Amino acid sequence: MELPIYSALALSAPFTTLIPAWRAQQPATPLAIRWHPSTIIEKELNAGAQAEVVIATVETLDRLTQSGIADARTRIELVDSPIGVAVRAGAAQPDISNRDNLVKALLAARSVAWSEAGASGVWFSQLLKQLNIDAELRARGTVIPAGFTAEQLVNGKADLAIQQISELLMVEGIDVVGPLPPGTQQAISLSAAVLSRAQQPERAQTFLTWLKTPPVTDVFSRFGMVSRD
Repeated sequence: MELPIYSALALSAPFTTLIPAWRAQQPATPLAIRWHPSTIIEKELNAGAQAEVVIATVETLDRLTQSGIADARTRIELVDSPIGVAVRAGAAQPDISNRDNLVKALLAARSVAWSEAGASGVWFSQLLKQLNIDAELRARGTVIPAGFTAEQLVNGKADLAIQQISELLMVEGIDVVGPLPPGTQQAISLSAAVLSRAQQPERAQTFLTWLKTPPVTDVFSRFGMVSRD
């Protein structure tokens, strides 16, 4: 029987490796993962969507447990996922080693791509205001409602893409320049829990336990993620 899961997009890259590993260990429980930004996951669960497990931002899990949709007793803290910058493969990579250089790189770009729905995009929108370049960047920005911002590099619409590094790595034909520098970085923290209306709570709990095992955390680390205790 399938195990339906709602998961933040940030984990889709490591799960290209993890799904076969899970299948080898639990062949009777294939994973049926719906990948969405946490904002959309929260909206759908609030509207009554059915699943067994939810993986989303800490803030989203806070609200879902407070409302009783997610079972607080099963909650685990998963990873911190840093936000990064990417360019099209082979393109010149700007210096983003500090706050001032990041601002210069953003202003020099023909267009910068970010997603308004994702947690990284929400942070980046706030950051642009803090840096006092919001109006200029937004006027020529490539802002998508959801999905992988690095696709805008491949199709030529943007010179820089901003998103969690694990999400940038889901797109072929791009190079990750690196993480946002100190003073501008806001790693996205992810948590997971069994949903209160789960029909397979024992299988769901087995999945959550597996997410904290060393082979899984090692895969997360390969995608720039840091395990949370």
